[in-house]
Amino acid sequence: MFDKLKSKNKKPSHMVDIKTKISKLGKVLKSFRNQSGLTQPQLASKSGVSTSIVNDLENGIRTAGCKTIDKIAHGLELNDEDRFRLVLMGIELSKRDFVIPDFTKFPAEVVNFLPYILSKSGITPNKIKRVDLENGNKGGVQITTNQNLKISVEIRLSKKN
Repeated sequence: MFDKLKSKNKKPSHMVDIKTKISKLGKVLKSFRNQSGLTQPQLASKSGVSTSIVNDLENGIRTAGCKTIDKIAHGLELNDEDRFRLVLMGIELSKRDFVIPDFTKFPAEVVNFLPYILSKSGITPNKIKRVDLENGNKGGVQITTNQNLKISVEIRLSKKN
């Protein structure tokens, strides 16, 4: 498949990758909307965005900032985990957003802790192949490097006695 992408008159692979991600976001959004039983205009009204934004997102014509995607997630009444994952998809495509709107008031140390630890361990962004969030309430993430090294991070809350 990658050989086909390199052939003449084809777009660079990073362009294809972005288009694939935009399309995937649209399909996920449309699936959530269909599950909720809402039409595009109903979802737009519930979310406080225009119908054209919902339509364009679902059809992979455009992407939107994470605040807009967060509004749509709230309009869909997604559970916290699904909303988080949908907004993360939007952040990955955004040129201006880096933090989920709900998290902007966290101290910089909290938001930047994991990247700091990874960089201190020699793991730079270009060495990360995949990031998987654990399902459920475990509060964990698994990071796979290009060398297939797996790093698991889990947050545990405990009460002081």
